[in-house]
Amino acid sequence: MVGDGSLRRLRGIVKNALVWGAGWSGFSLAVFCVLRLAGVTSASWMQGVGLAARFAIVGAVAGAAFSTVVRLLYYGCHLRDISSVRFGIGGAVVTGVFVPLFLQAMNLISGDDLVPWRFVLDDAVWTAVLGGIVAGGSMKLAQRPPALSGRSTQHQLDEKSNPES
Repeated sequence: MVGDGSLRRLRGIVKNALVWGAGWSGFSLAVFCVLRLAGVTSASWMQGVGLAARFAIVGAVAGAAFSTVVRLLYYGCHLRDISSVRFGIGGAVVTGVFVPLFLQAMNLISGDDLVPWRFVLDDAVWTAVLGGIVAGGSMKLAQRPPALSGRSTQHQLDEKSNPES
């Protein structure tokens, strides 16, 4: 059915957005904790949690955009045929371009002027690095061996309950 494939694709986009949001949030919170404990920043812990929440939102939007681009570029490919390094580089490029444009668009929609590009492009480098790490990591997770997936675990449980098979 046409609806089933569309729903599956939408579920995949949402799951990828959640993985990216969690990855960006966790990474930003870890960096904040290191900077706070090292005395580099005097921001409160609640401000750090707020920063991680904002990173989660931008990461989720970037993950959804990246998932859509992947759907267009890798349609019909098997996971085992995709290089996680090339995938990570693709994630870096897509997020490095998409996130600054997204932030500028949100600034315009909210009624403000464009943020000076020197500030936006400064952040583009870090979002590209983070996008590359999360993309490569998510591909590695998707390519994990069957021994770590639920199917293998179920097969092992079946063998234990029926040792003669």
